[in-house]
Amino acid sequence: MIEIGIVQLAMYLISVSTDIKIFDLASFSGYKFVHMIVCVVSAMVLGSTGYYLSFVYSSAAIVYFLICTLRYIILPDSTEDRIARGSKRRNNLLLLIAFIQPLIIFC
Repeated sequence: MIEIGIVQLAMYLISVSTDIKIFDLASFSGYKFVHMIVCVVSAMVLGSTGYYLSFVYSSAAIVYFLICTLRYIILPDSTEDRIARGSKRRNNLLLLIAFIQPLIIFC
């Protein structure tokens, strides 16, 4: 809940006007729990090497997934070549949301 509140506050402070609901943010922040379970199970089966390999893979997967899905919400202006362009603040918010997830998974 704290993470969702921080994201809502950040979106308010940089004036991101989107139709994203709090349940959407909760679902995006909840994806990391699937990756936590995968990491724990691989650690139980394969040991610490399996944990770190699954952690690297799942971190890359969740960052890629969040960047691909949230860019249509946070950066709604897309051109004909389907590349979303936005302000620097919106880009930084998108990258912050995506890259903080592996840190939360690890902690």
